[in-house]
Amino acid sequence: MTSIVARGLRILRSTAGFLPCLVSLVGAAWLPGELASAGEVRYNAEGHAMHPVWSVDGKYVAFEVNSLSGGNASLFISEVQGELAKDAVRVALPGGGTAMSGTNQVVINPTWMREGYVVFEGSNQGGNYRIYYRPGAGGGSTELIQTTVMPGDMTFPMMSPDGRTLVFISDQTGLGDIRTRDTQTSKIGQVTQTTFTELFPIVSPDNQKVVYTRKDGGGQDVFEVPIAGGAETEIAGGGADQTRPNYAAGAAITYFDNSRGPDLWDVVVFQNGAKKTLARDVRLPQRARPAVSPDLEWVAWAWNDPTKSDKIVLARVDGTKTVTVDTSFTACGEPAIAKQNGRVLLAYTALPASGADWRSLHVLDVTDRLQ
Repeated sequence: MTSIVARGLRILRSTAGFLPCLVSLVGAAWLPGELASAGEVRYNAEGHAMHPVWSVDGKYVAFEVNSLSGGNASLFISEVQGELAKDAVRVALPGGGTAMSGTNQVVINPTWMREGYVVFEGSNQGGNYRIYYRPGAGGGSTELIQTTVMPGDMTFPMMSPDGRTLVFISDQTGLGDIRTRDTQTSKIGQVTQTTFTELFPIVSPDNQKVVYTRKDGGGQDVFEVPIAGGAETEIAGGGADQTRPNYAAGAAITYFDNSRGPDLWDVVVFQNGAKKTLARDVRLPQRARPAVSPDLEWVAWAWNDPTKSDKIVLARVDGTKTVTVDTSFTACGEPAIAKQNGRVLLAYTALPASGADWRSLHVLDVTDRLQ
């Protein structure tokens, strides 16, 4: 029987976090070819581009495509050369569909290994969510952990910075506990074992801790625990949601907070036992955490305010510098930052215009703006 947490995660993956634009949606087309025009990442599917995630070397960007109509969710990968992106290729699960159709498959939440493999979760024809991997450069997908080793749903995969440990959520115990897999030995470990649902785990820059959220009484709180397990520390709690934590420079933890109201999201930084608000009224991404640069020094966000929806903002974690990137689009959101051959690349999604059909994905070189 499908667990309560599994059913909840299915709903989260198909609908949660998307704030629809109050515009009429009417037509956008994909054109075949080897390289897109500067900044554009093209994909052969109908749906919103969302949740871009860069490879460690910045040469590939994985992203989801979802029509948000209760159907399939697909994962695409594009090879990026500066601001030029090759046409993205769909990632298919073994069985139940093809790389062209993705029939009856939900493929989401990518994370990258240093060796260039992309790890992700997927559900095939309404089955359990399992964790898969494939080379970013192309090839078939393979299930990472067999059901004989760990049955049930496995979600929210995230690679550690050193590439040694994969953390994820398993419903094999409790309502969803944090588990680990050693990438060298394949050994499975357990970080938490509670009666609550844990979500969004991520490993610290020194590979020693895991920060995550816990769902309790309808809200989410942020906790940190040693990766080997043990006593946990509450980072942020109380009413409402504190969610999707990420690590930043100076042992800081940044997360989204809606304590001011259900639809009022802020970017908060917790550091040295104190928290500060880095930005108010930001646009909540579909599934992503606050976007942090590879050097951990910058955090990026987009505004929820329609009058500023053509902008992406990057700010230093310590608040000493803020850079605003103007675009020619609207409803910008879901920024992701990469470093490729010494250049800093920004990926983000947006509506091409107020009457556009789907959110598109774009890449911009912002190296000179961060100097």
